[in-house]
Amino acid sequence: MKKNMVMLGALLWSGATLAAPLLPSQEKPNSFDVRICRDRQVLFAIKTAADNLLKTKTILAKGSPDGSGWDPEDIHLESVSEETNAVFCSVTISANEVTERIVYIVGPDPDYSWRVEFGGEHGSGGGGHKLFPQSIIVRPTGPPLR
Repeated sequence: MKKNMVMLGALLWSGATLAAPLLPSQEKPNSFDVRICRDRQVLFAIKTAADNLLKTKTILAKGSPDGSGWDPEDIHLESVSEETNAVFCSVTISANEVTERIVYIVGPDPDYSWRVEFGGEHGSGGGGHKLFPQSIIVRPTGPPLR
């Protein structure tokens, strides 16, 4: 019995040391909650990409065009994929007199610590986004980890 407990403890310990948090807002490496969806780095990455792609100031989560004043109640955790350690979130975005709810996926990236994917086929009904008909992948700024 004691041998089994030591083995179980060793397995749990090794698993805990291999996992790293996806984002600084993540309290525990294998714990996924709405804080990942509301992480400032993630939201600014989406807003910056949207502003650049649409060539206009976008409004994210009922905030202001400068990126402040986000309404946390407008940012939702939709689901978590245990297989890929990805978090599926949704938020309202407005630009060019169009407002729509987009689903974005925050997940690990092999070359960077994390990435965000939105638009295209992501979302209810298999996409149909007016603002982002193509899938967009955003990674944090800076050099790759490798």
